[in-house]
Amino acid sequence: MKESFSLQFQKINKKLEKSKNILISAHENPDADAFGSVLALNLVLKKMGLNPFLYISGFLGGSLNFLPDFFKIKGVFSKDLDFDVLFGLDYGSFHRLNIPEEYFPKGFSEDDIITIDHHKGVHKGKIGVIDPKSSSACEIIYDWLRNVPPPGVKIDKDIAECLLTGIVADTGGFSHISTSSKTLESASFLLSKGASLSKIANCVLSSKSIFQKESSEIFGKVLSRMEVISDYGIAYSYLSFDDLRKNFSSFDLNGIPSLLCKESTCNFALFLVEYEKGKIKGSLRSEPFKGKRVDSIARELGGGGHPYASGFKQEGTVDSVLKNVLSLVE
Repeated sequence: MKESFSLQFQKINKKLEKSKNILISAHENPDADAFGSVLALNLVLKKMGLNPFLYISGFLGGSLNFLPDFFKIKGVFSKDLDFDVLFGLDYGSFHRLNIPEEYFPKGFSEDDIITIDHHKGVHKGKIGVIDPKSSSACEIIYDWLRNVPPPGVKIDKDIAECLLTGIVADTGGFSHISTSSKTLESASFLLSKGASLSKIANCVLSSKSIFQKESSEIFGKVLSRMEVISDYGIAYSYLSFDDLRKNFSSFDLNGIPSLLCKESTCNFALFLVEYEKGKIKGSLRSEPFKGKRVDSIARELGGGGHPYASGFKQEGTVDSVLKNVLSLVE
């Protein structure tokens, strides 16, 4: 671990010694690393006798409800919330936390923001660790708890399960280029603490939820609309706002971009969802062996993410956003 990271972890510990109410947040439309890092940190803070509040914009539930305190996450920000410290996790760009600026407490400053992230982007806060070489935000939190933990805090089974969930998801089950020897050593330790790899892999890597009765119609629409644009090496599909009028959460759709990417003739996949009328969420997926990074496309469209798993939001129609993406493909 870098000496600079160790110093930052020490600063985090010192900051928490003087704090009580902690807001924990991650990026909107969360993935498993966002959930895992938020819930692991929640458990750490409770061990320290602190009062955490969990907020993720767009939280609608999902298949990770086996994680401890999962349903304590709030999807709507409370304007009456008073907090001493904000932990921003896995967010890439600060605006993706969707915290209204008018709700920050009086006197709140950059000194009161702690960032833990493995994305390059636009960050805030004078304390924290940003490490693009880590597989996930969960791996960075693991490094903190293993090497410079807050006094009296040890990784137990519940914390291990949260952290391993984020690591497994963001490495694609240890198959992505983000997987390092350090990642595997971290996972091994978390398994020794009782985390269940089979349960986690079944929940974050399996597409079985897509085939459940209530979602089979949605998945049928995605498949029927799938198109490969060979000139651009892209496989894409979409869902309209009218498609989503049924009670169907965006989190349940997270496996679809990766499934589209399995089309052997494409270099990358694009999945567009009209989550509100005239507002489109795009998910981009590729794999190292396909030779196409997608993070640069996402950044050009105001988003971000990993080299092979990125996202963005745009106003317009499915057709207009598709054209915007194609215009950026080299």
